Amino acid sequence: MSTPGLRLGAPGVLHDDRRPPLAFRPVRLDIAGFVGIAPRGPVDTPVAVDSWSDYLRRFGRYEGPGLLPHAVRAFFAQGGTRAHVLRVSPLPRLPHRAAEEAHALHRLALARPGPSGPETAVPCTVGLRARDEGSWGGRLTVRWEFTAAGQFTAAVDGTELTLPERHAPQTGSVLRIRGPGLPATGGFFRVTGLAERQDKPSLRVRVALLDRSPGPRVASVTADIVTATVVVTDADADLPREERLTGLGLDREHPRWAADVLAADSLLVAPDGDWPDTLLPADPLLAAPGPSSVVRTGRDRYADIAADSFHGPLSVELLPVGGEESDLEPTDVPGMDQMALVPEVALLAVPDLLWHHTKEASPAPVVPARGPGPVFAPCPPPEPVLSPAPSPLRAGLLDSVGGLAEITARQSRLVALAERQRRFTALLDVPPRLPVQAVARWRAAFDSSYCAAYHPWLWVVDPEDPGRPAVLVPPSGFAAGVIAHREQRLGLAHGPANVLAVEAVAVAQRLDAADHDELHLLGVNVFQAERDGFRLASARTLSRDPDYRQLSVRRLMTMLRIVLGRQAQPLAFEPHSAQLRAELRSATTELLRGLYRAGALAGDSEEEAFFVHCDERLNPGWSHELGRLVAEVGVAPAHPLEYLVVRISQDVDGSVAVEQP
Repeated sequence: MSTPGLRLGAPGVLHDDRRPPLAFRPVRLDIAGFVGIAPRGPVDTPVAVDSWSDYLRRFGRYEGPGLLPHAVRAFFAQGGTRAHVLRVSPLPRLPHRAAEEAHALHRLALARPGPSGPETAVPCTVGLRARDEGSWGGRLTVRWEFTAAGQFTAAVDGTELTLPERHAPQTGSVLRIRGPGLPATGGFFRVTGLAERQDKPSLRVRVALLDRSPGPRVASVTADIVTATVVVTDADADLPREERLTGLGLDREHPRWAADVLAADSLLVAPDGDWPDTLLPADPLLAAPGPSSVVRTGRDRYADIAADSFHGPLSVELLPVGGEESDLEPTDVPGMDQMALVPEVALLAVPDLLWHHTKEASPAPVVPARGPGPVFAPCPPPEPVLSPAPSPLRAGLLDSVGGLAEITARQSRLVALAERQRRFTALLDVPPRLPVQAVARWRAAFDSSYCAAYHPWLWVVDPEDPGRPAVLVPPSGFAAGVIAHREQRLGLAHGPANVLAVEAVAVAQRLDAADHDELHLLGVNVFQAERDGFRLASARTLSRDPDYRQLSVRRLMTMLRIVLGRQAQPLAFEPHSAQLRAELRSATTELLRGLYRAGALAGDSEEEAFFVHCDERLNPGWSHELGRLVAEVGVAPAHPLEYLVVRISQDVDGSVAVEQP
């Protein structure tokens, strides 16, 4: 049906450029960031993991001395669902020689075209280094296989190979061609390009241009497309891994050139050194070469990790705020500074921040005395005996008493980072085994609502291997999981506390009621020993401002700032009008109304819980000329209930009355 007077042009798609209505939606603050020491994994690169198995696949298990794996496991055990993990390494970083030698190096024997071209193959070797540094790379084995697929029949005219329908090898493909004038097993040719040829006035055929002529004009030859398959095996006793990359090109011009695919897709290896432009099978029967050989086994550099591994040389004031553009090189922003730039990280824990390597003297070997009589060969060494876990100092932690000033300086750097970013909460671990009086002195160094402290440390046993020694784990990993799970289940309004620590079997030090009372007044969140486990008994920040004493209040205000700051960006360059102010006021009111109904705001009505002002009084004409739009938003956060006061009285007749004021 047509409308009179309406004339339409050519059909097409018309784009509606109108901006969608403004709507503010809460953002997640349950995503954690962990920075620490791991036996494997990319260095100074945040990696998102959504489960404990994801972490194991990228960073390994408990082989190293770091506490990072225990903290991440605790996070997921409490109910956390997403985290970013960053592995630190010693300075200086790549391309320093020490860092290069920390990567295992493998060599693979292959072949390349000889001086006369692909018709003769000469032996060559290519290098593959472990993707990440560490001794784990010495366990790798790389196998290279050649595959002939996509066989087709074609005609040859000089260097042109006429292609049948539905067969078009890509530029850079290596073909094995068999036919008249060629060896019975065939020869290898490289496709340098694709073209079309006019055979008849009405017939155009596709041709593949070869790097050389297979011979005179031949009506029919058989061609196979030769590709490579690389299989990388990691012989990890706890978690074996295998990668299989198929359909790899053998020439640098191929869109899936083997070196490029390995560099981009493999999590285990990367090309090392200069590779030939073209790789060939050693013989036309496509016999697989032998497995790779280990040239360098890789090295763990735990002894070289120091405080500067956890943050870069720049002061906090010079670091970019999350979301800002920066000209800094990635090597200038390592460790927790790099993690702080991940926009979705809202909880940041550094379980190895107290790391301090201590070298222990190896016990002198015991030489058995030789007496008269026959001489026997020494017995093989006995199986290792599981012993209690080492103390914090032997595990590589700073001494909590002697090194308290250094511990406080490192943690203050983390708190300053959180204050600058104003987007995440830094979760601090009270130094282990400090007496309560020393904890009070430690706590006096901090005054920020962007950090929270947890105490004491918790002993854990691997549930998958109960025979392993118990390990003393910093409580921040447990706290991060509790905070994340409470937000997912109940929302931001509910204080992240009153939850048992899953998988904790003991605490480093028992606190009596008086100690707990004192620590609670200091704002230190305690895992209190109870009959059924160890319960996180509070959720406070280290701020001295009573308005921001509760962690849930700080996180609620952080969420509002992030939402209004990020999601109001589409309003930039909109015409400043009463309609725009009304739209902003309406979107903000709907956001706060939803939070009020969820219990995040206090008050008997919306008028008591929040207000949103955006009118001409706040936006006079001179403000318009400055290109500003001003809105005032006020909220009354709901504070979590911490105390239940019950009054008990006894009358002269002996009756007891219980009332709650």
